[in-house]
Amino acid sequence: MKGKVFITLFLTMLIIFLTGCNSEGTETSGDRESKEVEKESVEAEETNATEELPEKEKEEVDENLEKVTKEPEKEMDKESENETEDNENDIDQSIGDYHIVLGGEMVETEDAIQIHGKSNLIPGARVIGEVSVGEEEYFADSTELVQEDGSFYLEIPHHDLKKETKVEVKFHFDGHQDDAIIRHYGDRGQELTGPYIYKHEGEVGGGSPQNIYQMAKVETTFVPGEELAVRQFKEPDWHPTPEDMGDPRVWMEVLEINNDEAYFYLHGKSNLLEGSKLRGKYAGSNAEASVKPDGSFDMMFEYEYKEDASFVIEFDPAHWSQWNIIEETYGAKGQKLVGNLVEKNKYNDNQSIVIEEKLESTEISVPDNVELKIDGPEVTMLVPDHLLFDFDEFELKEESKNLLAEIGKTLQTFDKDIEIEISGHTDNVGDSKYNQELSEKRAEEVKAYLMDQGELSEANMTTVGHGETKPISSNENEKGQAKNRRVEIIINLR
Repeated sequence: MKGKVFITLFLTMLIIFLTGCNSEGTETSGDRESKEVEKESVEAEETNATEELPEKEKEEVDENLEKVTKEPEKEMDKESENETEDNENDIDQSIGDYHIVLGGEMVETEDAIQIHGKSNLIPGARVIGEVSVGEEEYFADSTELVQEDGSFYLEIPHHDLKKETKVEVKFHFDGHQDDAIIRHYGDRGQELTGPYIYKHEGEVGGGSPQNIYQMAKVETTFVPGEELAVRQFKEPDWHPTPEDMGDPRVWMEVLEINNDEAYFYLHGKSNLLEGSKLRGKYAGSNAEASVKPDGSFDMMFEYEYKEDASFVIEFDPAHWSQWNIIEETYGAKGQKLVGNLVEKNKYNDNQSIVIEEKLESTEISVPDNVELKIDGPEVTMLVPDHLLFDFDEFELKEESKNLLAEIGKTLQTFDKDIEIEISGHTDNVGDSKYNQELSEKRAEEVKAYLMDQGELSEANMTTVGHGETKPISSNENEKGQAKNRRVEIIINLR
């Protein structure tokens, strides 16, 4: 009897013990339901808190989340951009960037002017190529769409004029652009940035703010001749922007006047707003110019030497061609203008800015067989390499030293602070790496000899080798190749 009682008591205690353990270590269905309800309650509170945020804060949250998830990818993109930003061949790496890049070259053929362009514009963007001679002597244009890699090709009929020809490539919104292009860059190109960007007036609508656009533009010039020209499109070289740009106390000065016995080339600077229209007069010859983004301006007059003649440059805010912003800044009648350059009109109350510059033109003389090019403030002497070096050599020929001495005397007529670049070039025959090194050595050799002539500042004279990358003529024949083998001495009058 006692044994049965003991067994029964033991089993009862064991059941109680196991039941207690099970209640602490095992989650019942009721417990699970309770916890799920609690979790849903917390999530609901978090969701409600997010929904109660103002819309702007919600967008910031979303942006921050996206930034966090994409940060490693961004860092990789930055590294990739740094590796390629100086490589012209990788121009498509920044396609769609608002900082516009335009490049490429112009090739003259007997029947056409070809433009092989490169850019970082969005595929489908419309570019325009224009060819002109003088103000009204000749004009032709063509338009094409940018390809997937940012490239474009334009072909424009050639003219038969043996005169200086301007070739321009433009990307603007005064005309047809697809909606996607307009949404990206703005309906007037207001998102465009960088050194290629200019303001311009639309063809229809006057100078109102709604009719002032931004465009990207590159240009080059050439004179048709026996040798078919090839020209590289260059990035514009701007002055520092004046701190007082737009001030009604206008200053304006002529920095340089040069001539090649065909034209006078006048280069000046001011604090006038971009787009301000200027008129120039010299010995019966007239010229017009628009102020550029850095306040500079360039004018070209037909060459005629006259003793004691002067160049007169005028800025008249009341002229019909001025934009509204120009009239507002300086007064529709020029009444806001102040300073010692202000002149009053003899017949009304209008005021204008007038400067007069005496003819002290620098006639740039170069030896025979050396070609001279003047492009605004940039003067280039093109010296064929056979005048300087033997074939495949970089040491100067003895007979070349008289030629360089003459060039040195011309360089000394310019201001000592003027910047001079000496660049070496080859044709495309042979190994490109070898050509690059040869062009560098030849440029250094020319610089060393010019420095030995004295009175030239080494600090302002630099050298660069371009190898075969910047031809000025076709490499398809011996004549073109001979023209491409050259040393250029570039004088920057800025």
